[in-house]
Amino acid sequence: MKVRLITAATIAGALLLSMSGAQAAPPTLDGKKIKVLELTAVGAPQANDADQASLDDVDRTNCVAPRCSRLEFVYKPAKGIVGDLMLTTTWTNPTSDIDLYFGEVLKDGSSVELGHCASAGNPSEKLFVEAKTLKKGKKYVLVADFFRTANETVKSKVEIAVPDSTKTTIPADVDEFTSLNCTL
Repeated sequence: MKVRLITAATIAGALLLSMSGAQAAPPTLDGKKIKVLELTAVGAPQANDADQASLDDVDRTNCVAPRCSRLEFVYKPAKGIVGDLMLTTTWTNPTSDIDLYFGEVLKDGSSVELGHCASAGNPSEKLFVEAKTLKKGKKYVLVADFFRTANETVKSKVEIAVPDSTKTTIPADVDEFTSLNCTL
């Protein structure tokens, strides 16, 4: 009987440890202790062109693996830190089509899109988010959507208190059309 109790306690403890790791709180981006958050993910081969029309009314910030990777964080700039954010996704194959989405995570765990960049033909996308559009203490998410890929490795990065390094095309109207590098 004692062996069963010890075994049951050991199993319960192991389950508790595995659940607590899965439910760990996202890191807090404060600009002093944590200035950069990074995530590397590999997407399985995907071609999602067939569902493009049905995605027009879908909030892509709720996308999950294997279709998307998610980098969640709490935005809480420390005193004296200008809290602008630079969100970046990079990959190696310029023929892959990976889209960047940014959203606020709601209390129920769902999220709502605040901005995105979606283009093809370049191995990176950037989204600059001004501090005035963010709320201190709120949870946000950077989503990389593996729209059209072949086992692509994607690196997602969120940086706080960095200058806007998004490029402007000439004419500027093209930026809105291509969404190559975006500012929110």
